Amino acid sequence: MERQNQRNRIRIQFETSVSLQIQDKNIVADASSRDISLDGIFIRTSETIPINCICEVGITITGASSTLMLRIKGRTIRQDSAGVAVRFTEFELDSYLHLKNIVLYNQIPDSQK
Repeated sequence: MERQNQRNRIRIQFETSVSLQIQDKNIVADASSRDISLDGIFIRTSETIPINCICEVGITITGASSTLMLRIKGRTIRQDSAGVAVRFTEFELDSYLHLKNIVLYNQIPDSQK
């Protein structure tokens, strides 16, 4: 049976370095994002992550001359062999605006799908 897409927001493929902090556990090594939306992110990791845990996601955006770190609070909602899905629960305004622009400017236009 095919799993129905339950997403309410546009999701884009977006690969970057990600850190995940759950309580006192900081997961940084070999963590990267697979896709992202304004609702959440899928993080590639081989770590076993508890589901339904409050966490903080650090998303690193590297440009030609600078690096930006977005810190977004969330809750783990699903894990599979590829990694863990986090639903965002709380943004600072700057992080929300940067994330909104990332999603907006990385969408594939309908004419190219």
